[in-house]
Amino acid sequence: MASPDDAATEQFRDLTDVKVALVAGLCTVALTLSLEYGVGIEVPFVYRLSPLAPYFAYVFSRGAALSARTWMALTAVVTLGTFGFFVF
Repeated sequence: MASPDDAATEQFRDLTDVKVALVAGLCTVALTLSLEYGVGIEVPFVYRLSPLAPYFAYVFSRGAALSARTWMALTAVVTLGTFGFFVF
């Protein structure tokens, strides 16, 4: 007989959501720290949250037939694009 905890454990066996969220969080923190302390540029809060946009797209589209690596790469590209926009 399966316990109610088995259903919750089954949901976390596939960690792709966690991996994409981790990359989005790390990119957000890295972007903020590199802009403020690395380059010394004060950027509005909304732009510092730009790496979270691909993550929200991933969550609301449930992957949209793209692999988790593609979503993680898209998050990195958005982060680098935002950094480049404010630095150059």
